[in-house]
Amino acid sequence: MLVGKRNLLVVLTIITAMAVGGASAVLANGNSGNVIYACVNNASGTVKIVAADTVCHENSTLVHWNQEGTPGMNGADGMDGQDGTDGTDGADGMDGPAGPAGPAGPDGEEGDRGDPGPASGAVSQVVAGRASAALSTAVCPAGTFAVGGGFFMTSDSPPFASFPSTASAGTAPVGFPAPAWSVIKNPGDGVSVTAFAICAP
Repeated sequence: MLVGKRNLLVVLTIITAMAVGGASAVLANGNSGNVIYACVNNASGTVKIVAADTVCHENSTLVHWNQEGTPGMNGADGMDGQDGTDGTDGADGMDGPAGPAGPAGPDGEEGDRGDPGPASGAVSQVVAGRASAALSTAVCPAGTFAVGGGFFMTSDSPPFASFPSTASAGTAPVGFPAPAWSVIKNPGDGVSVTAFAICAP
């Protein structure tokens, strides 16, 4: 026998209420598992919780429902959150200790051989210039150069300068090798000076 619309509404209302708090009623009537069985009186709509194998009376209808619905599908993943702001820079760390000294580097290449120096000793000779009240120049022979020089004066007064020079312009000092040696003095002191050149090839 079918349940009337009015009685079905009552049944559904009762079932809804029992779905919220019907676990104790199920246990009290021997039901187990997730399915609840009941006999609904077709006339009054009275609901009686029964066991799964119960046969309802002629004026009752057997109904059943789940204690829990089937799980729903997983929801879609949420959107990624916004990136956080950058943190502040940390303080500089302390300087580390000095590392050990590295190994010595390889020896450098041998340098070019230097030019030979002026000859000295037995091959050198001293050449004297002419005595003069102001400038005296001693000129070395051809093929030799002044590697040193000096002077002789008839008084203890020192000259203005004593230097290597050129034979043509004795008042202009030059570097080594030079072809001559010159001496300059005060022409008004009444004494003479003689230049000497130490000449070598």
